[in-house]
Amino acid sequence: MSESAIVNVFMYSWYLDAVSESWGGIISDNYSTVFPVSYTTKLGVSQFNQALFTREFDVVGDQFSFKEIIPLLKNQFKRIHFRSSMKLNLDFIERTHQYIELNEPFSGNYSTNAKRLIKKANKNYTYQVVNCIDDLIELVEVNIAHKIKEFTPENISKLKALMESASETNNGDTIAVLEDHKVVAAGFFLKDKTKITYLKGASTDEAKKNGAMFGLMNFAFFNYTEQFSMFDFGGSNIDSVANFYKKFGAKDEIYFEYTINTLPLWFKLLKKLKR
Repeated sequence: MSESAIVNVFMYSWYLDAVSESWGGIISDNYSTVFPVSYTTKLGVSQFNQALFTREFDVVGDQFSFKEIIPLLKNQFKRIHFRSSMKLNLDFIERTHQYIELNEPFSGNYSTNAKRLIKKANKNYTYQVVNCIDDLIELVEVNIAHKIKEFTPENISKLKALMESASETNNGDTIAVLEDHKVVAAGFFLKDKTKITYLKGASTDEAKKNGAMFGLMNFAFFNYTEQFSMFDFGGSNIDSVANFYKKFGAKDEIYFEYTINTLPLWFKLLKKLKR
């Protein structure tokens, strides 16, 4: 196939239903090729924006290419913003995400610090694959939301809906970190064919100091190693987060961010006034 042969988890309809205000797709006549489009329309102006909690959209199939669909997108949307694994003939920002191969002896690549904190966590906590979405959302609200501007109440609700949808369709698991049967940290993991993708995790400050997130990741790797060949960390260009992943021996993979902005001047001025 000419562009992308594998559908990434961010492109499934159940996923887009949970995270998009509206979405559709560019589809070939025989339905063998698709490119998803998440969009908003305000004051009659439509914008294609990469949906929250998705990393990249790609063309899947070989009936058309990005070269053919960019003019269609320009005709339909006044602002186009999306990320893709494909390098296109457009201005771009280079981004990275991290991954490890689960079919390799990955634990030998852990840093000394990671090994120490995993050992510490394993002394203090136990781990369980259990539906604890409400506990995880509460941990996000208390410990993360005030640090990340995108984590508004509305977007946290979308995150919860996404987790619930993935759980109900057996496309995702929650793993809890327990101290005396109390959830002190948790993470949500998306399951897709041969790959596990880390969606979101959170912990109390005390559990974080005691290595709970290191223990959680280590447990997740070994929990999924027999069924899946790759663990995708979801990616981060924030140095501290990427460095956390790299303490497990994670490798970087590049993808690209594109923006085409032809918003009318009056709309841009309204956006500035709103801010």
